[in-house]
Amino acid sequence: MNRLLIISCLALGVAVAEPGQPRQAVPYGAEVDPVPYEEVVPLTLQPSRAVQVLNAGNYRFTTPNFPNQYPNNLWVAVTVQGAEGQAVSISCSPFSLEASFFCWRDFLSINNVRYCGSNDVPTITAAQLAIELKTDSFGTSSGFQCTLTVPQVGGTTTQAPGTTQAPGTTQAPSTGGCRCGQRQTGRVVGGTEAAIGAFPWQAGLVSPGGTRTFCGGSIINNRYVLTAAHCTAGQTASGIQVLLGDHNIGTADAGEQRYSVVQIIDHPQYTDASGSGWDFSLLKLDREITYSSTISPVCLAEAGQTYAGATAIASGFGRLGATSPQATSLQQIALPVWSQSDCRQRWGTTINTSMICAGGKSTGGEGVCMGDSGGPLVTEVSGSFRLIGVVSFGQPCAIANSPDVFARVSEALTWIQSNTADAQYCSA
Repeated sequence: MNRLLIISCLALGVAVAEPGQPRQAVPYGAEVDPVPYEEVVPLTLQPSRAVQVLNAGNYRFTTPNFPNQYPNNLWVAVTVQGAEGQAVSISCSPFSLEASFFCWRDFLSINNVRYCGSNDVPTITAAQLAIELKTDSFGTSSGFQCTLTVPQVGGTTTQAPGTTQAPGTTQAPSTGGCRCGQRQTGRVVGGTEAAIGAFPWQAGLVSPGGTRTFCGGSIINNRYVLTAAHCTAGQTASGIQVLLGDHNIGTADAGEQRYSVVQIIDHPQYTDASGSGWDFSLLKLDREITYSSTISPVCLAEAGQTYAGATAIASGFGRLGATSPQATSLQQIALPVWSQSDCRQRWGTTINTSMICAGGKSTGGEGVCMGDSGGPLVTEVSGSFRLIGVVSFGQPCAIANSPDVFARVSEALTWIQSNTADAQYCSA
């Protein structure tokens, strides 16, 4: 799951690792390079104004040494445009360059408008973006991180508020009469395409108007989607939309719905997926979710439960292997949940109480990967599926005896519930 090797999001890989090629065991306390499972492509600025033609997707660039101080006497530039003539958007956050009058010292220029200091850079959309970064020989600062979004051409749209509902759908009840964690019957097998409706809580994060998901998420009630904080870092609410009921990428699936995001709520203890942990983010949608046979919420994990030894299921649209493209349809994989002590034997002190490990089969080749970040890890309890993990990071991808790491939902229940008090939950 790694687009950027700054990375975040996951993909269910079946052909990721060669069986019989396990990675070296990691002794307790040793460090491994963790990779968040997200699909973002790094963009390199050069000392030229060359034009780069970008395919649909998300791209990211930062100042050198970010988030540490950038160097003096720097000049790099690039001009970008969509491969199919689509408009390109840029957003930058956090942002900090040396402040000066009219930005005549250090500046980021976008289409000949200069930005400096610590003021927010607005999201800018244009057919072509001319980007220039210049620093002088004096002061410096922590720099910035910018994300470029090139939407998919011909992205589908779905029912807007106030329009007629599709047959067979029902508005989320306000009385608590619905049930969470229910799905259409479908046997789960390793690393295969999921049946339509098998994971009705699956959400996909896309750029506005886009259809290629860059992270996953889970419907937890009639207004919020839970995803990973590393998926929303540096993003604005207006820069993300959420697809529900999506099964085939780039195709208008029956009952598919698109929602805008009005608020991003990151966990207050999150700073980095593999550093701080607490890799949770809540997305408040612009309207109540219309439930159907392919769109409904998952139950939350139970407080105090470790789920060690359980069989869990991960789902997502991520890569089918570390060097393979992303899946074009929703994938699923059954994974064993590790105990916390066993997981620490593999990952060392990286693992804290906000994390849960799953996968790492001895044969390798089955697990999550880049593009799956933020997506669900669920297990069935008494006839209802409960969300026990959020795809966070791992060693790409599906390496034998190396489990992937998920944010542990049971540790964040109080935070989730207190920040979604205006929504309606369903009963298990």
